[in-house]
Amino acid sequence: MTEPTAKTFWFRVHFHDGKSLDYLAGHPLIAEKKARAAHPGGFVKKIKLIREEKPNAR
Repeated sequence: MTEPTAKTFWFRVHFHDGKSLDYLAGHPLIAEKKARAAHPGGFVKKIKLIREEKPNAR
C-alpha cells in the first residue's frame, strides 16, 4: 500500500519590519516556524496563502 502524501502550499510570512518570506509547507504554522528560524527576533504580522502558481519552486 502507498502512504498518503501531505499536500503542500506556498505561504508568505510578513514581518512587522516589512520583510516577507515565502515557504512551501503543509500548514501555515509550519511556514511561520521556518520563517522565525530564518529571521530571528522578528515579529510575525500575518501569514497569507499564495494563490498564484510559483514556477521557480525552491
